[in-house]
Amino acid sequence: MLVFSKEVRGHRATSGLLGLALFGVLISVGSGLTPVVRDASDLGVLPSLGGGFVGGVFVGGAAFASFVNWRRHSGTWAGWRLATGGLIACQSLTVTLVALAAPPPRSTAAFALLLATAVAGLVAVVLPLVGRRRMAHDRDEGCGLALGLGLMASAYLLLQLPMATPTPRPVLVVMAVLVLTHVAAVALVLREARLPARMELLLVLSVGVVAAGLASTALTPAAGGWDAVVHAARAGVGAAWLAMAWSSVRATIEQDRQRARAASEEVPSTSREHRERMHELRSTIAGLVSGSAMLDNPDVPTETRQRLLESVRRELDRMDRLLSGKNGEATALDLDAALEPILELQRLKGRDIEVHGSGDVVLARYDALAEVLNILVDNASTHGGVDHSRVDVVRHDDTVDILVSDEGTGIPEDQRAHIFEWGRHGADSPGEGIGLHLAQRLVAEDGGSLRLAEHRGPGSSFVITLPAVRPPLDDVDLAVERALEVSHARSF
Repeated sequence: MLVFSKEVRGHRATSGLLGLALFGVLISVGSGLTPVVRDASDLGVLPSLGGGFVGGVFVGGAAFASFVNWRRHSGTWAGWRLATGGLIACQSLTVTLVALAAPPPRSTAAFALLLATAVAGLVAVVLPLVGRRRMAHDRDEGCGLALGLGLMASAYLLLQLPMATPTPRPVLVVMAVLVLTHVAAVALVLREARLPARMELLLVLSVGVVAAGLASTALTPAAGGWDAVVHAARAGVGAAWLAMAWSSVRATIEQDRQRARAASEEVPSTSREHRERMHELRSTIAGLVSGSAMLDNPDVPTETRQRLLESVRRELDRMDRLLSGKNGEATALDLDAALEPILELQRLKGRDIEVHGSGDVVLARYDALAEVLNILVDNASTHGGVDHSRVDVVRHDDTVDILVSDEGTGIPEDQRAHIFEWGRHGADSPGEGIGLHLAQRLVAEDGGSLRLAEHRGPGSSFVITLPAVRPPLDDVDLAVERALEVSHARSF
């Protein structure tokens, strides 16, 4: 919570500093307070160029925010509602272009075109807002942000209107329609949407700034110091909207980064299962390819060919069970009988495997044990760089350990604690970081464990621990055991 508070304070401080910097830029470039040499006609247009440029920035911001809102919500009517800011910016831009194309003195047709443009904008903005009420997505802050940027676009673009002195009455009507558009849009959005208090306050201030700017433009001869106040207010509100837009973009980027990070760190279970299944299939297919190649060799002795056929059939059966999802249950498994066919296909791949059995019986699934041993022996060759492995079976009281060792390059000390994590592999490793994670899970499903042993010297050693199955007692052994139990009980 403390870290979060620091981040929030840091974002707010940065936004405040940005707002002050933007205010300085707007007050000097777009407000008309920049000193201009009136004697040079080519420099006398600088204020108009500055105001037009700033207005264009706000038009672009309003259009982009409206487009983003449109894409986030479905439905044509909803799209128009969420594009209110872009529509207001478009209305002001169109009116300004028409006024610049027909400077004073204007004909009746020019006045009619200006009024028609303003009224069309009013209808396009207000009609969608009153068409349907209480739509949930109107509560999105993006709608308020687009509207605010659209209002500031109007505040700067309408400064470019060439005016006659005194202002003709038809132009005052056009201005009234524009102000009505802004007031109606803000009132309807504030009624329908649930925006933050600071955004609602900025929307109200923006309408006031636009209205004051139009009044100042229409009453220029009697404006006096009022004009400077309007310019400063417009620059301040505009800077606040730009800072808010910057904060919104920054927050969106941060959210996208967090979603991407979460997606990369947490692979869906279905995807994991699919990739693990493919890992097992690739391992099985590699053994079958090697066995099939040996069977095509006419020099292979009959006895060896028979063992190969049995191994290939066993692997095909394992593949069929894997594809059908028939995992089966753990059963009593004779290790000496199981290890030989499992490791036979590894030998066909050119691996030299030394086995030291003990005739023990464990509780396990043949398919799972085969996959785990294949993963460990393949890793010794692929990552350890050696084709020689040693398999030792050690019996304990209730468990049996199967040690799979090699004398390869080994595992770096800083990676030993993470080798069983999903997707974890070395920078130069050709693998995907799936094998050891899969092997550990398969052993755990049979009530056992897989760990990396403390191995001295070169290479690495893994220990597969499985539950031991006690062989059935004959009658003599059973009688002796019962006698020992009775004697032990009487001693207490």
